[in-house]
Amino acid sequence: MGEPAIVIIANPRAANGRARRYSARIARLLSEAGLGADLRYTSGPMDAARLTREAVAAHADTVLAVGGDGTVNEVVNGFFHGPPETCPATALGVGQLGTGTDFSKTLRWTPDPVQVVARLRRNERRAIDVGRVDYTGLDGRRASRYFVNIAEFGSGGAVVEKVNRTTKVLGGRMSFLLAILSVMPKYANKRVRYSVDGGPERELVANNVVVANGRYFGGGLLPAPHAELDDGLLDVVVIGDIDFKTVRRHLGDLRRGTHLSLDFVASTQGREVLTVSTERALLDLDGELVGYDPTRFVCVPRALDLLV
Repeated sequence: MGEPAIVIIANPRAANGRARRYSARIARLLSEAGLGADLRYTSGPMDAARLTREAVAAHADTVLAVGGDGTVNEVVNGFFHGPPETCPATALGVGQLGTGTDFSKTLRWTPDPVQVVARLRRNERRAIDVGRVDYTGLDGRRASRYFVNIAEFGSGGAVVEKVNRTTKVLGGRMSFLLAILSVMPKYANKRVRYSVDGGPERELVANNVVVANGRYFGGGLLPAPHAELDDGLLDVVVIGDIDFKTVRRHLGDLRRGTHLSLDFVASTQGREVLTVSTERALLDLDGELVGYDPTRFVCVPRALDLLV
């Protein structure tokens, strides 16, 4: 028997366990619509990547990621083995429910399962970019990984680390806000040297560096309001040497996306970002803490078909 047209890969622990019922409802709606679907639950870290690799190898039409931003990230990494050369024939579908559903915010999607199923039935594809980053893993080894929404290193990585080891029962926006208020007063800004597209090196003390494909992170904050998923560019937003009082005063600007005009924020776009020194700043990709000391970010244009 061949692979079903749609493989649903769900993190049953996402959204405090609600993702299990949510994914089962989507599978039931697909069945009622006459679409073949196979529901598979993850059992641990990076299991979604393994299940995705199996589905892509078996030529599934679509892999639907059900969970938060971390689940989407794992699924995206399952599409690629090393540097991607061509867009896989299998498409990515997204049904987000979890602490962070920031990737869906760029597309203005809600978690409504009827809307998710409508996208699957429509089967309209949009080729989007993915980002790839080389870094030092938490085990001290060199590693590479893809991201589809936002990468960041600095205080943002420290905030994600806090969120991921505390309860998320309050939901994404409140979980990230409490982590920001807990981490920022003690956070020591890092000296960073970086260059974009082979241009001159820039050196400064930074609170956070964002390399964005999508627009949102942190449960609805808007660090990269002009980012586009398919323009072949990454949006780079650097927040300079600011203290907690300044962070607190301008958190509303970050939520509205009006922070780019502030004098301690610099922004640009590029296809490649090289970092020479980050003073062991923590790195997160799509809300997942993966390591530290990123060395290279690159945009891989139109590498993945997304069902829209």
